[in-house]
Amino acid sequence: MERSNIHLSVAMTRHFLWSGLLVISNAAIAQRPVDDRCFADSGRALRTRLPSLMDSAMIPGIALAILDRGEVVWSGGFRVRDTQGRVSANGTVFEAASLSKPVIAYAALKLVDSGQLDLDRPLINYASYPELNGDPRGQLITPRMVLAHTTGLQNERHGSDSLHFSFDPGSRFQYSGEGYVLLGKAIEAITGKSLAEAIRTLVFDPLAMTRSSFVWESRFADDAAIGHGSFGELRKPTRPTVARAPSSLQTTASDYARFLRAIFDTVGLRPATWQSMATPAVDVAPGVGWGLGWAIEKDSTNPRLAHHGDNSDSGFTAFTLVDLPRQCGFVYFANSTNGLSITREMAALVPGEHSGLALLNYAPYNAPSFSARARIARALRSKGIDAALAEYQRLAENDSAATPESLLNDLGYLLLNQGRIDDAIRAFRANIAAYPESPNVYDSIGDAYLAGSHRTAARDAYRRATELDSTRLRARRLADSLNARLRH
Repeated sequence: MERSNIHLSVAMTRHFLWSGLLVISNAAIAQRPVDDRCFADSGRALRTRLPSLMDSAMIPGIALAILDRGEVVWSGGFRVRDTQGRVSANGTVFEAASLSKPVIAYAALKLVDSGQLDLDRPLINYASYPELNGDPRGQLITPRMVLAHTTGLQNERHGSDSLHFSFDPGSRFQYSGEGYVLLGKAIEAITGKSLAEAIRTLVFDPLAMTRSSFVWESRFADDAAIGHGSFGELRKPTRPTVARAPSSLQTTASDYARFLRAIFDTVGLRPATWQSMATPAVDVAPGVGWGLGWAIEKDSTNPRLAHHGDNSDSGFTAFTLVDLPRQCGFVYFANSTNGLSITREMAALVPGEHSGLALLNYAPYNAPSFSARARIARALRSKGIDAALAEYQRLAENDSAATPESLLNDLGYLLLNQGRIDDAIRAFRANIAAYPESPNVYDSIGDAYLAGSHRTAARDAYRRATELDSTRLRARRLADSLNARLRH
């Protein structure tokens, strides 16, 4: 069950959230010319164009904040936030997804400055971690490794998955949300507070981020966005009751802009600590590195930071890009899994080439697959699964680029989540016919068979997935479990 729009791997690098940052001093930022603006019109051209971009990308709502010379020069919302058609605004609460990570990094660095956390002291000195199962490599993980994504741990566990190492900690880069989970436990142990309360004390209260929390709060309900899937379908929000360091931040565009202003002005951090955040700690790709909490484009002539977020299961995406010398940039939150399809257009708001965007492996809004997705969605809504699959076949015959594997995979999971199991199986079968050598298509139909209690078919599908890709541990475990049950 690797949904192509949420799976995170080093090789694909689509979650390699990028930035352009050279090692610079605080003085260099302070000495920028007072008239060195990124834009003179507060992003008017982009804001005028944004509604049409959203239509093309099937994005229901966006909240956006734009900063220039260290100040918020525009903030507001576009289109709908929820099922009642209410408009998004700069105070609308969104799931921030992985934009949570820079906030956690900032909090950790504040603890470094207070002498409570050592970046190079193993985390096991601060908290206990039974989930590491006694693996000696777990004793090597430090806060610095977590923030630079060099722990060697996977991005996230699913179901009963256990933590596992791909390599020895500290040896190379691999994006890992699970590393942040471990760091979150250390923050709790150090502060003696829950993670949500610790971040409130360390970050939100000092920066006046009054509509932000790492857990859901009932006061957000009066103005909260509802997420949507890639076909425009509603998704169930997470409403987290327990903070999850990598991804559970609930926030607004205006609040996150306050956080970005603190990053611009080095608020709350000593100069040396801020510098360590902004210095490449590990290489990610040619010209791109990672600092402590942010990605870094090392060959940029104008230092920039960026991060993106993708909570596809609940239908939220986000992106932020900041130019440090000019103290300008933006953050936007979208209530759609399609929100990152317009990242290039949004990034154009900040001057520069933004070559690091090539590392984000998301289909652009004007790709043939987006038009195909919209046509299939319309056919499904108006005439059902037969019409949707017939439309898919017509599109595939005319332009194979319009029908990537992810198209029917996403459609299948949409139907599965709606309880339309037989329709989901049909969509996955069509995907197998189109991509018979992909392990993911068999993994996916295995989920549909399992949901429909077709245990023999599910076992065989999972087995085929592992034959094509021996690293699919979940599929192997499910195949073995089903086989054992079928014998009795």
